[in-house]
Amino acid sequence: MRKYAVLLLLLLLSACTDNPSNVQTWGGLGSAHGQFNEPFDVAVDTQGFVYVTDVRNNRVQKFTTDGDFVLAFGQGLFEKPAGIAIAPDDTVWVTDYDLDKVFHFDNKGKLITAWGKAGDKLGEFESPVDIAVNAKGLVYVVDQYHHRIQTFSPDGHFISTWGKQGKVNVVRSALNFLISDNHKGEFYYPSRIAIGFDDLVYVSDAYNNRVQVFDSQGGFVRSIGGMGLWGGRFRVSSGIAVDADNHLFVADFYNNRIQQFDDEGRFIKAWGSKGVEQGEFSGPTGVAASRDGKVYITDWGNHRIQRFVIHSDS
Repeated sequence: MRKYAVLLLLLLLSACTDNPSNVQTWGGLGSAHGQFNEPFDVAVDTQGFVYVTDVRNNRVQKFTTDGDFVLAFGQGLFEKPAGIAIAPDDTVWVTDYDLDKVFHFDNKGKLITAWGKAGDKLGEFESPVDIAVNAKGLVYVVDQYHHRIQTFSPDGHFISTWGKQGKVNVVRSALNFLISDNHKGEFYYPSRIAIGFDDLVYVSDAYNNRVQVFDSQGGFVRSIGGMGLWGGRFRVSSGIAVDADNHLFVADFYNNRIQQFDDEGRFIKAWGSKGVEQGEFSGPTGVAASRDGKVYITDWGNHRIQRFVIHSDS
């Protein structure tokens, strides 16, 4: 029994909390400019502007990198704005979870187009929770209650889909470093999506407590994580982002922390805990990484954004 106790201690200690420097926060509960009511997702454009889906205020807010308010848009259009992504041309894509629609805006908040509808057919949605756009303009949508990813042209023409419902056994998830958890390419309420600079597609398979990685056509590459408390494990994987070094950042919702992985999915470090102080979280749901080494987190339960500077040697 002693050796198992030692192993458990080592696993718990591996969840190191080497907090990034220069933490900045902004926001707070409310409906005024710069305040939030359940901020859900965050994205950064090529100029460093930060966009946040402000769910209960039915809007997107845009800020400078330091959190200064720039503008708000989408009021009167949204019912429940959820996922947000910035295309290579700095246009803004937003999914509406309740309307089962995708909205496309310019970077000043002017609507370009909107498409999508509720349904079970290909090209239709049931609670599209997140969105990503690759370098070629291909639009990826997380169709949460259909447990699948769908891809579209920018004008909403359906191209392809992959994934189906598959729940990983809790024991297998916790012990998948010893036994396979199976269900490759299957999802149980996928929540978020991100595109790496190598065009790999990362999907938070939320209630399977893992991130799955695919090629641009949906071919399975690898799985990261599994249920657990120690470093590299999750209790509901949520927001994800990939930085310029192809490091993956994952919001670990019920563990109230952010985890960082290298380009092969190996755990680097974690930071955060439950709380209201800087560097603490109450259910982090969104992550964005800027080109200059900053990572932005939507601290959902604390109704704020936190910004961290990631050391270049991480």
